[in-house]
Amino acid sequence: MNEDSEFWNSAREQLNELCVKVGLDQTPELPSLGIMISAPAGTTLWSSSYALVLLWPCSGSDHISIERAAAQGQAWFDEVLVRNERLSPGSPIDGYLVLAIPEAPEAYAREEIRRLELSAQVCRKHMIWPSLPVDYNYEPGLWQRVADITVLGLPDSAAPSGNELQWPELDSEAQALWAELSTLGVNGTILRHEGPLNARN
Repeated sequence: MNEDSEFWNSAREQLNELCVKVGLDQTPELPSLGIMISAPAGTTLWSSSYALVLLWPCSGSDHISIERAAAQGQAWFDEVLVRNERLSPGSPIDGYLVLAIPEAPEAYAREEIRRLELSAQVCRKHMIWPSLPVDYNYEPGLWQRVADITVLGLPDSAAPSGNELQWPELDSEAQALWAELSTLGVNGTILRHEGPLNARN
């Protein structure tokens, strides 16, 4: 692996752009945990009141390197999440571990990636890697799958968020259905609209 954190700058910048949009701020420095696991060069942490996102560079794209990095990153991140929950009791914080691998994984490693990403133990896990010229959306410096990270993959908002709740504009059909739901309840509305179907069964 390139030990120089400059190698991971484009991944960090792309993650940061999406983190900022959902209210996650990059921490100026990593916490000192006093555990045996050292964060690799390029490790970056973003935080908010509801979530933490950790970029964890991986030494290789083979399944052994990926598995090792996932285990170390998860153990390190677990310490951070536990510490944050102690500081804010009663406020659950979601964790998202982003493993950055230096190149697209070989086909035989894809099953390991799928297994890791389906595991919700300690935190959610996602894998990203640099784009290649053969990729349909290739751009130099682009990292694949960044927008797939659950907490970051939100569509751009058409309007700025605010503190006040706003009800959507309803057309006449939606207003009529809302009135039925308010007066008849869910079951009554379903029976009214699906009564003929039930009668046939």
